[in-house]
Amino acid sequence: MARAFGNQPGGILSLDALLEEHSEAIEYDLIALGLRLRQLSDEALSWRDLWAIVKFLPPDSALMRTMHPEDHRWRLEQHLLAEMTDCLRWLVWSKSDDARNGRNRPERISRPGAESDRERVGTAMGVDRINEFLGWSE
Repeated sequence: MARAFGNQPGGILSLDALLEEHSEAIEYDLIALGLRLRQLSDEALSWRDLWAIVKFLPPDSALMRTMHPEDHRWRLEQHLLAEMTDCLRWLVWSKSDDARNGRNRPERISRPGAESDRERVGTAMGVDRINEFLGWSE
């Protein structure tokens, strides 16, 4: 999609490829605007019009949801709410006996694409190796 909207040649070809891959989502977005894909190349909808519409679709449009399924679920509001919840949970925990003893720190709400900040200790090993380590093997 970036190629269709950059300063590189091939805008119509890139737009055509985007249409081929995501035609249903683009059709849905056009219908929401009172247009139809079948009007493309008519006076009602030129290739330039379609280019401008697709380029400036909002983040919650059908096209953006199909192209970036994880991103559309977590918009700014959801990230802010998760951050506020994490802060409140940390504040409550910080006044507890657990905080004074440095244990049971609250887990952050998982976010798309983010790794857990919890430190993992140790490595996984098979039962045979554990038995050998403990001296339980025959």
